[in-house]
Amino acid sequence: MNRRHIWSWRNSLVGDLAGAVLEIGVGAGANLPRYRKATCIFAIEPDPKRARQAQAMAMRCPIPVSVKIAVAEALPLASGSVDHVVSSLVFCSVHDQRRALREIRRVLRPGGALHMFEHIRPQTPLLANAAGKITPYWRRIAHNCHLDRSTLETLRAEGWETHVLARCGVFVRIKAWPR
Repeated sequence: MNRRHIWSWRNSLVGDLAGAVLEIGVGAGANLPRYRKATCIFAIEPDPKRARQAQAMAMRCPIPVSVKIAVAEALPLASGSVDHVVSSLVFCSVHDQRRALREIRRVLRPGGALHMFEHIRPQTPLLANAAGKITPYWRRIAHNCHLDRSTLETLRAEGWETHVLARCGVFVRIKAWPR
């Protein structure tokens, strides 16, 4: 997947989200200018340096954005406070996917959805095996990124209704709702 394709997926991931949005793992804020319909954006980032970069990006956005240093497993928001949660290349690196999903479920309003653009464990057994062997080394240099996470299966095991919107190699766009 090339950079242009990734940016296209990012635009379609957040561009039409309305209401209050939480973006977990906002990084330096690459998605922030792409929100067109949100009324407010809450963003969390565990890395202080990248959170400062996201805050600088937020200052240039026409939509109110609040950036906090936090992890997905302990969201600093009230229960039922957001309409949408966005995860963009984040679930490969959260420490506990199941705990993060429980927190996302907690902060979502009834009828809210989780919108994800993630890379997941390859479907081909040979590539899945290679990803598993590389991950222990890769995660040390890539902010805990696991190349072999079965995120889609974890969502389903945690009781989320999932809809795969697009798939390209190891990249997938998912929309999910708590059951």
